[in-house]
Amino acid sequence: ESEENIVTSLPMIIEETAPPTPPRQESPTLAPPLPNELQDDDVVQYNEIVAAVMANDPNLTQVVLDNKRQIGNNDGGEALWEALSTNNHVQLLSLRNSNITDSQMAALALALNENTSISRLSLQSNMFTSEGVEYLIVCLVCNSTIDVVDLEGNSPIDPRILDELYGILQSRGVPNHSNTIELLLERIRGNDPNLTQLDLRGMGIGQEDNDAIMDALAGNAYLRKVDLSDNMIDDDGVSALSLALADNTSITHMCLAENRITSIGAEYLLCALDTNDTIVDVDLAGNSIDAGVMDELNHALKQRRTVDGY
Repeated sequence: ESEENIVTSLPMIIEETAPPTPPRQESPTLAPPLPNELQDDDVVQYNEIVAAVMANDPNLTQVVLDNKRQIGNNDGGEALWEALSTNNHVQLLSLRNSNITDSQMAALALALNENTSISRLSLQSNMFTSEGVEYLIVCLVCNSTIDVVDLEGNSPIDPRILDELYGILQSRGVPNHSNTIELLLERIRGNDPNLTQLDLRGMGIGQEDNDAIMDALAGNAYLRKVDLSDNMIDDDGVSALSLALADNTSITHMCLAENRITSIGAEYLLCALDTNDTIVDVDLAGNSIDAGVMDELNHALKQRRTVDGY
């Protein structure tokens, strides 16, 4: 009888000391880390802009995604291209230094086939070649809205392909902006006394043209009014302008409206006023500048106009 007790109790002892092993769970799959270039703020800004383009926000007329290298590294820009294809408010698209390759240019060209609002493309310093430009040329056959294309700083592009591209633009009656700017620069450098007003509105002026213009302005003694509105001048461009104004003694009115200037650029202009006592009016409407900085700049200029009788 005691033997029976021993035998029947063994299974109970085993069950208590060796509970069933829980089923094996798969380790969760982790998303690959973002490339080093992709900072959280950049990704958030990119997504917000794409959402606004997709929503056809009527207040968004300029899409500036310069130095957003995730366009080429992350989703390939697919969300942006799709949003642009149905948008009818964006007029300027700037993707400078954004890792755009030939395949990205093919996708962009397809989007532009549908878009009827974009008139200016800024694609400097990317990674596409002559092949990418050819996609753009095919696009221009269907798209008659684009009239300014800036391709500086990309891989060497066949001059014949560039000539074909710019030939299409000029055949629409669009002036060759590069030639226009160069002709004006010659007159500015030559101190033409008949050139007292410089109008370069909407000329697609970026960093390279900006530097050349500012160098010329520094030594000019006849220009009084300069209009550089509706271009792509950023804080670096204003920094160059501030240096030019330290030497220039003739310019009284400067229009920089609708560019890419922030409070940093406005502060450069404030510093320029310490050495330049000729400027009495600066128009910065349509830029992203803190109200406090604008108030300070406007106050300084208002005092000058009062003293000088403007």
